[in-house]
Amino acid sequence: MYCVGQYWMAEDKPERKTSGRNPPGGSVAAAVADTDGKTKETVPRESGGGIGKNRRLASIRSRISIEELKNVYKRQVTLSQDDSAEPIFDPMAKAQESLMVVRGKTGVVYCHQMTNHLCFWDPQHMEKPERLLCILDRCQELGLLQECERLECRAAKEEEVLNLHSPAHFGLLQTTSSITDQEKLEDLSSRFDSVYFHPGTFESALLAAGGTLDLVDAVASGRLQNGFAIVRPPGHHAMESEFCGYSFINNVALATRQALNTHGLSRILIVDWDVHHGQGTQQAFYSDPRVLYFSIHRYEHGSFWPNLRESNYDYIGQGNGKGFNFNVPLNSIGMANQDFLAILHQVLLPVAYEFSPELVIVSAGFDAAIGCHEFGPELVIVSGGFDSAVGDSKGEMEVSPGLYAHLTSHLMTLAQGKVAVVLEGGYYLPSLAESAAMTLSALLGHPCPSLMDPIIQPSKSLQETLLSLVYVQRPYWKCFQYQGSFSLEEVRGDSDPKTFTPSLSFMGLTSCRPLRFPTRDNVEPRTPEALQRINDKFQCLRQKEGVRVRFEPRLCLVYDEGMELHHSLTEGEHPERPERIRRVWEMLSRVGVVERCRVLQSRRAQHEEVELVHTKEHVEFMYKLESMDEEELQILQESYKSVYLHPKTNDCALLSAGCLLQVVEEVWQGRARAGVGLIRPPGHHAEPDQPHGFCFYNNVAVAARHAIHNLGCQRVLIVDWDVHHGNGIQHAFEEEPRVLYVSLHRYDHGLFFPSSEDANFDRVGRGPGEGFTINIPWNKVHRGERMMSGMGDAEYMAAFTQVIMPVAYQFNPQLVLVAAGFDAARGDPLGGCRTSPECYGHMTSLLAGLAEGRVVLALEGGYNLTTISYCMTLCAKALLGDPMPPLEAQLVPNKSAVHTINEVISVHSKYWSALCFQVELPLQDVLQQGCGGGPQGVDSGVSGSEASLSPSPISIPSPVKSRDSSPSTTTTTSPYVSAPSSPAKPIFMECEVKTNDVQECLSDSKETASSVGARPRTQQPKKTPNRTPHKPRQASNRSVDRQRSTPKKHGKVAAAMQAAIASQSLVKGPTGVVCVERDKGGSLAETIVNQCQALDLWQACNVLSSQPAMKAEVFPEKILQHLCSANVVNGLRGERTGDASLQIAGSVAKLLQEILDGKFQNGMALTEAMDGLHSGVALAVHSVLSIHSKARMVVVDFGNCVEPEILDHLFSHEPRVLVLSVRQCQYASGSTSRNKGRYSNVLSVDINCNIAESSHDYLTLVHQLLLPVIYEFGPQMVVMTAACEWNIYPAFLPNMAGLFLPVTSDRLVMAVEIDQQRSIVVNEGIVGALSTLLGRPYHPKMSQSESLRPEVCQTILEVMKAQQGNWKSLRYHALASLVTSSTGKQESLLPSHLQQQTIKPQEDALLKPKELECFKEGQSVCLVYSEAMKEHLNYADSTHPECPDRISCIFEQLCNFGIVERCQRLKAREATLQELERVHSSRHIKFMSGLQALKPSELHHLENSFDSIYLHRRTNRCALLAAGSILTAVDCVMSGSCQHGVAVVRPPGHHAERNNPCGFCFYNSVGVAAQHAVTSHHLQRVLVLDWDVHHGNGTQHMFESDPRVLYISIHRYDNGRFFPGSADANYNRVGLKKGKGFNINIPWNKGGMGDAEYLAAFLEVVLPVATEFNPQLVLISAGFDAAVGDPLGGCNVTPECYGHMTKFLTCVGDGRVIVALEGGYNLTSISYCMTLCAKALLGDPLPCLSGNLTPCQSAVDSLINVVGAHCKFWSSLNLKGKMVESPRKQASSISTQRPISSPTSSQAVDELAASLSQVSMAEATPRKIQTEEKKEEAPGGELEGACGGGHEDSATTLILSDCLGAQELYAVVPVSWCPHLEEVQPVPDGTLNTSSACEECYDTSENWCCLTCYKVLCGRFVSEHMLMHGVCEEHHMVLSFSDLSIWCYACDSYVHNPVLFEAKRAAHLDKFGLEPPECS
Repeated sequence: MYCVGQYWMAEDKPERKTSGRNPPGGSVAAAVADTDGKTKETVPRESGGGIGKNRRLASIRSRISIEELKNVYKRQVTLSQDDSAEPIFDPMAKAQESLMVVRGKTGVVYCHQMTNHLCFWDPQHMEKPERLLCILDRCQELGLLQECERLECRAAKEEEVLNLHSPAHFGLLQTTSSITDQEKLEDLSSRFDSVYFHPGTFESALLAAGGTLDLVDAVASGRLQNGFAIVRPPGHHAMESEFCGYSFINNVALATRQALNTHGLSRILIVDWDVHHGQGTQQAFYSDPRVLYFSIHRYEHGSFWPNLRESNYDYIGQGNGKGFNFNVPLNSIGMANQDFLAILHQVLLPVAYEFSPELVIVSAGFDAAIGCHEFGPELVIVSGGFDSAVGDSKGEMEVSPGLYAHLTSHLMTLAQGKVAVVLEGGYYLPSLAESAAMTLSALLGHPCPSLMDPIIQPSKSLQETLLSLVYVQRPYWKCFQYQGSFSLEEVRGDSDPKTFTPSLSFMGLTSCRPLRFPTRDNVEPRTPEALQRINDKFQCLRQKEGVRVRFEPRLCLVYDEGMELHHSLTEGEHPERPERIRRVWEMLSRVGVVERCRVLQSRRAQHEEVELVHTKEHVEFMYKLESMDEEELQILQESYKSVYLHPKTNDCALLSAGCLLQVVEEVWQGRARAGVGLIRPPGHHAEPDQPHGFCFYNNVAVAARHAIHNLGCQRVLIVDWDVHHGNGIQHAFEEEPRVLYVSLHRYDHGLFFPSSEDANFDRVGRGPGEGFTINIPWNKVHRGERMMSGMGDAEYMAAFTQVIMPVAYQFNPQLVLVAAGFDAARGDPLGGCRTSPECYGHMTSLLAGLAEGRVVLALEGGYNLTTISYCMTLCAKALLGDPMPPLEAQLVPNKSAVHTINEVISVHSKYWSALCFQVELPLQDVLQQGCGGGPQGVDSGVSGSEASLSPSPISIPSPVKSRDSSPSTTTTTSPYVSAPSSPAKPIFMECEVKTNDVQECLSDSKETASSVGARPRTQQPKKTPNRTPHKPRQASNRSVDRQRSTPKKHGKVAAAMQAAIASQSLVKGPTGVVCVERDKGGSLAETIVNQCQALDLWQACNVLSSQPAMKAEVFPEKILQHLCSANVVNGLRGERTGDASLQIAGSVAKLLQEILDGKFQNGMALTEAMDGLHSGVALAVHSVLSIHSKARMVVVDFGNCVEPEILDHLFSHEPRVLVLSVRQCQYASGSTSRNKGRYSNVLSVDINCNIAESSHDYLTLVHQLLLPVIYEFGPQMVVMTAACEWNIYPAFLPNMAGLFLPVTSDRLVMAVEIDQQRSIVVNEGIVGALSTLLGRPYHPKMSQSESLRPEVCQTILEVMKAQQGNWKSLRYHALASLVTSSTGKQESLLPSHLQQQTIKPQEDALLKPKELECFKEGQSVCLVYSEAMKEHLNYADSTHPECPDRISCIFEQLCNFGIVERCQRLKAREATLQELERVHSSRHIKFMSGLQALKPSELHHLENSFDSIYLHRRTNRCALLAAGSILTAVDCVMSGSCQHGVAVVRPPGHHAERNNPCGFCFYNSVGVAAQHAVTSHHLQRVLVLDWDVHHGNGTQHMFESDPRVLYISIHRYDNGRFFPGSADANYNRVGLKKGKGFNINIPWNKGGMGDAEYLAAFLEVVLPVATEFNPQLVLISAGFDAAVGDPLGGCNVTPECYGHMTKFLTCVGDGRVIVALEGGYNLTSISYCMTLCAKALLGDPLPCLSGNLTPCQSAVDSLINVVGAHCKFWSSLNLKGKMVESPRKQASSISTQRPISSPTSSQAVDELAASLSQVSMAEATPRKIQTEEKKEEAPGGELEGACGGGHEDSATTLILSDCLGAQELYAVVPVSWCPHLEEVQPVPDGTLNTSSACEECYDTSENWCCLTCYKVLCGRFVSEHMLMHGVCEEHHMVLSFSDLSIWCYACDSYVHNPVLFEAKRAAHLDKFGLEPPECS
């Protein structure tokens, strides 16, 4: 919102995006030409996000012109000013309420009776009465007490004390008042640690407590502004029932408890800077989230008193209070000012501002802010021990007294200045008195002294402490974003960032508490020399830092109406107008600020003064303006950038500079403490030799130079917070070390005014001034579809605490000048930011602590009159010492700001040692306390108070009760709303889903709405998974904190992610084995066991003992009688002995039971060759089903088959069991009798094949028949039996295990028959299968690829025919349309030199233990990832879908799932020139290398030369890293170090061609890797599988002639309309020359494809062909843009489906699989998809696929086409049939004699699209559709390359209706060019309103838009106004708002040309809210 007059109107909309493509020859700038020839600002309109919406690229204007500003102001002043209109949101509300608030009085409470407490037996005891007296004397001496309001000190009442302490505690203390015997008192004292009693102790303690209670009550209620309780004895060590450390009653804790209960406060910050840890206070609130306890204390690893383990940094609270306890343990002595300032800036202030109080504070109740967990206290209580001060013998620190004034001053910026200081320790009396006086002086508002000692780098010990504290607290506080993360598994080199790993050590008390404690203070006396040194140092400090009570005016002010004479001669509405300073002055006067200030006389700057900065020529030029007439001035001003000229310009500019000099002189000479210059014109853009950006003389630069040269100032700090970079100031001082220039400004990667790279963070000054220029450049923030309004309070305060204040204290300025532009404030028409007036006040307050308060503000920019008035008023009030309103809640900077701040710190840390905390912390929980996991995610676009409008990211604690409160008095506040807390994802995803707790995601949240109070999220300790019995592993601790607070999500994406979320706890469980032997001690079983033990396999399993079953347990009575009478089962007449079937049944049933109960994951049953294996397994299944009534099982029987009688009686009517029986037969042709199947759940296959000769037959059988049916059935478990004759080939069992495991989340039981005659083969097969069940890699070599045997083909087709009525997966199968044929055997596709020789089973073929060492669990997968790849980003549009967060969100999710720590981390590297030149041309590589030298504007212009590309200076480096990372993974896998690899890389690569980038891609990373594998590792067979939703055109073109690389792509095609829109992506592009057949495209011709379609493609095409190809390496181009919720793909594949596909590929060839990220643009989806793929590679169980797994007919048609095109190349696809036309295609033929009826269903639309693809393109006028039969490719015809040279280029076909609502549609073919295209003008503002009415008749039924003048007029079916307009105005090109076609009146034709894409795209976006499928 912004203000016009007195009214708040709708807030300025963010900048409007324009088309990503500029008109031919157009400018890169975003301004577009208006009809009147003037430039017009482009302002964006919001558009809703949605699935399938492409991201448009935004251009940004490179400069601000006066015309643009004029138009902005015109809009502002012409808005409606309706008094009755209620404002939507008033961002000035807090500022308005604070205008009349002035600082209140400072209270003080003390009583001389507290001196009665003393030590009888040790008069020199450290805690003595003189401590109190010396403070009072010093404060009295300085006149401080006279300025305060004294409160009468009273004794606390018993009931008040009992609010905290126990009755016994109070009673014992009370009895001491009647004891006068010193020995008894000393004896009693010895029972407590460091305590002495006196008869006056009780009274003194009550007085101290009562005084503290009254002071805190007065401050909390607002009667006092702040106060100081000068009391003793101290209290912070006193516990509930124990005296300790000189303390008897815990004054601070008692007052805090009362404030909570009496005043209803819910957020109190306790800062305890006593050198001893206040364990009593910590214990009192350790579980209370309403109190943040922050203690800074000496610790020395526990060796310093109180020697407690709980004083360390890792004690952070418990329960609801977890995260609210901060301990800063100082582990070495001698800590100085720089150490305490580091604590303040790095931890205390960020946390305090994050926990900021909200609106309830304004209403004087200061209730808890709704949904906010950030800490910003309503009351600050300082437990002020001064024993850290110089000279204190207890503390042994080196903190100067003046520092306490600075600490106090900073704390006064919180909680509206409500600060109560309570005296605790301090034992060196001179230092104690001075420190206390300094603190009281700060409370009174006196300036802070300059610190004498230079601020140097904080000590190494403190750095380690703070980093450790950040590490344990960053799971709870979002402010800790500035330390990176690293994994302990990473391989790190010398060039890697610094890292720090926290550790714990404790050297304190480990024994029991002693019965007696020493009663004499045993502090060793100092030597005279030491005392002298301390006294000398103290006297020096007191002289230089001593309290200076100054009564001069706090503020001087200058203003002159003469400065208003400068105005625009042509535009009275120019933003830089005279009213700017007048409105500010009026507000300052109205609220009483002017009368509280000293108003100075204005003056003009002299020649010599302005020439301190400007050239003589420039000054002379300015004076000449006075003699020019208006016409000359208007001509002259066009020569300069964004200035206007007036005859009075020079006079006003001199007055502006001179007034500021007047203020500086007044402040420097001590006649005023601070100053404000209300001056104009502004100055910070003015260069030494020319005016610039509204500026003429550089006011602030002139003032700084004047202070140095004429006033004797040595150090000047200039802080420029104008939203535009102060280029003039920077250039004036970039070689001057006496001036530190700090600028916070909007930069937008160099595109924001003044559009200079000098404004970037890497410009640090030159020569002696190097390091004295600090730029903090904000880059534009987007969120989802709309640009957010920019940086706000959170970002500016973060910059202050992390950069500006640490550097400023180290610089130690003598004068602070602020270039106070307020155009970053809310509502400013130019800045686009969201900073509030109160934030400017807070920043001013922080700066006021520098330079003894000598701060001067000079007005610069700011163009919303109301906003700048409030902002300057609050800055002036801050300098006057008035309390500032609190900042908004959730004060957490966004990601872009954090990135900027980190870049600034990285550059300037070598100049400023205070910036030393930018190191990386470990991701792992190195302390084993629930830490680690990296910082909390923050929003990528929300800033300031905008964040407060969204729900809080914290979960809610239960109501907190006081110790004695009843349920009726429970403190409650409004309920909070939980919301996700991880990095906010762009809104282009449908829904965000976090790593929630599985139960929380699948069921309603258990947290109730009555929960109250804000608290940080909590974490649960990591639980070690229990292997026996098996239970799901607990989620990684890194994600538990997110789980607790994330509510259940709704929506499509959320539902699709539930299985993936649940899989976090789905990890590999134990494998069970059981041996069923005929005779005990069987030699064969023993041999297998021994071999498994040698490979460390048997030890990893749980071994069950064989256990026969009773007949009654497995047979129903009627079935038992029937089978016994028929004597079907051998030995059934016996009870147990000798019955093989029952023996097997009992053992297998036990194994099945353990798996269904969750104790085992899977298992294997081994039995010697005996009758009854299969019957026994069937009986076991039947037995278990009687117990688990809801279980569903599949029995896959390879061998003799289960007896038909048992099938009839056990499973014929059992819908829970599917029996798949496969039997080898000895007859010549496949049997047909049994294949028909008697029951739908019993599918029998008789096959005649020799498995020993070829594995191809049974694998094809499994791929094409068994797996589709099993997936459709959806079992919970697969039980597989294998007779000994099936074990003749060693690969059989491992292959079957690998294929069946994914189906049921690894719940598989293999019952295997072993035979002595085939011992070697059997052993190897069993070992391989067991290794696979355990999740360990085992990939036996495959046999030679051969064609399928005819009998196998016939069998498959017969079974398919017989079972089609029962199973949809067979009915909708790509092979379902095949008919039997008698054609002969087909030759293998593979060339002879590529065919693998037949591998005979050899005993030594088995992997040996040494070879398996690297494949043990957790080490079989390598992972490569680098944050450096995030440097490639879009300068103009941070919402671009290919954003840096894509890889970071994946890596974060991998960490959350605990995957990173289970992988071998590889270091990313850049690909070399030699590696790239294998696939890319030298020209392309040279082009990429040259990007780093180009400017952003040049890059932006260049990127429009390519298709869907954006460029950045770091693009080449990131692309090199992406390619090199995959190469690293290939090398690792091929070397045998790992079996699989995961490469989380970007930018993607599969679109990149040899000579040019394309589609977000630059180097074809997977293509480079495949060629590297072939060339460097000499591989002969590499499979590249590309499942990105977009066709990998680049990869295909690189390998279409190479038979060593098989490229398979599953992609959306839409008949050539889907990106990249090339016919190369169709199924008939099979490769060229030798590569013919090695290119397989599986094109989907519609959106919405999901698990069913992708699974069908895998089982029916990919797996059969891949198995036949037998690759040595599989590379997956893993784009996840076909996943659910992706904004570009429009498909519905789930993460678990990607996991299943990955798992299948590990069963192919040598089993080496590398997954490399390509596309995918829904951050939630891709993070889960890649995680499930990684889990598949690690061998974890995968979630079962759910839902309907029947593919749609369109997918079946595509697969039929693919099979038809490739069956001649791949025998696995050729079942001796020929392709016939799909039944669907036959049904979809349409009449050619009539128009197409409007489709009424999705099927009709598909049919329409299919028919349109057949249309002839010969004509260019509308006509009814003509269809023609599809032409077959000539047999044996050569394809002219993958593009098919013989194919015509398809024109675009349009479907048009004569009018809106037409019942008939017509297909037309537009012309591609017409001579009137030159009339088309750019779209005004980049958008069209397709709902606009006709401008003549206001009809809305059928309108057109003129593409020349963009008038909207009706068409021929209404009043023909557009037709008349075209004739009269000769504007020929018009756009239909009905069907978005474009017509040329002159050519009488529809037109389709790229020139028209911008208009069509704008209309499509407005009409449908989506990007068009292509620019058509």
